[in-house]
Amino acid sequence: MSTSRAVSAPAERVRTLELFFDLVFVFAITQVAAVLTAAPTVGGLGRTAVLLAIIWWMYGGYAWLTNALDLARTGPRLLLLTGMAAYFVMSLAVPRFFAEGPFGLVFGLAYLAVVAVHMAAFLGTSGRAAIVRLGSVNLACAVLVVVAGVVPPPARPWVLLGAAVLHYVSPQLVGIGGFVVGAGHFVERHGLALIILLGESIIAVGAVASERGDALTLVLGSVLALVVSAGMWWIYFDREDRDSERLLDAMPPQRRGPAALLSFGYAYLVMIVGVTTAAVGMKKAITYFTEPLHDFELWLMPLGLAAYLVGLAAFHRSLATAWPWSRLVAAAAALLCVPAGLVAGGWLMLLVGAVVLAAAVLTNGRPR
Repeated sequence: MSTSRAVSAPAERVRTLELFFDLVFVFAITQVAAVLTAAPTVGGLGRTAVLLAIIWWMYGGYAWLTNALDLARTGPRLLLLTGMAAYFVMSLAVPRFFAEGPFGLVFGLAYLAVVAVHMAAFLGTSGRAAIVRLGSVNLACAVLVVVAGVVPPPARPWVLLGAAVLHYVSPQLVGIGGFVVGAGHFVERHGLALIILLGESIIAVGAVASERGDALTLVLGSVLALVVSAGMWWIYFDREDRDSERLLDAMPPQRRGPAALLSFGYAYLVMIVGVTTAAVGMKKAITYFTEPLHDFELWLMPLGLAAYLVGLAAFHRSLATAWPWSRLVAAAAALLCVPAGLVAGGWLMLLVGAVVLAAAVLTNGRPR
């Protein structure tokens, strides 16, 4: 089998095979959302966040990989498909990772395969020297994930947290010099993942609404949830994606890598956690559409919207020179969904969330 070769320039646009990979990634996120749906508690949210951190890190790794990979050739295509297969198996094991049984080990070994394929594919690109440094740390983290899959279930979140922390500090430990970032491809790839995830959240909410017997919940609840998701889409895709491409492209090469890591790595993780948490919260709001929500279920949608807006503000700040304070104000205002859900139920919670996002969209002017 032929292997990947070094390329002199990054990819300029997203290829269909990358979109195929993104569908597997979004399936993994829906599996993580199922963990939070089954345990809508503070602990459940913590386990969800750690899983998302692990999964997002390697999704980002593959985005950096395909930015430099020649997917017109058979060898690189087969390597990416092999990584997809491992990612898919890992996703299937997600819902039972924290339970007794073999699925913790299945998750860990599949993750190790995801990391190994990523490193092997990168060795044939212009980022060969860089991946030797960073990939070695990734492999160490993957071994920790395997260990997390075999220790007793109460200890698994903590071992997994250790692996996630090591992942996210590794660029500061070993550096990321040598990786090439093509702004157009990079922005498009991450934007497509986000929009697919938003679409998947609508499907999940619609499925819950369809299970309810009353027409009011089915129609009004679905429309309000759609408006909330549309607000999250609008505030990013109205201007942020093309502005981020322009800002990233204007940076000198030595700054582009660190800026891409801060924006599309760290800040985007907060956005992904926010979308996932908000989607589960919207499902709970539909379930309790005309009655008050209680316990931590009440906080899921507000915290998800707040995290998305804070992540979006950090995303902009990592590329530009000023904080978009209107988004931070909107993040605080999203917490108004809590008393709305406590007093009146899911319908008012969704309505308040829609109004907050609409106001954020209307104040979307930002300092350059």
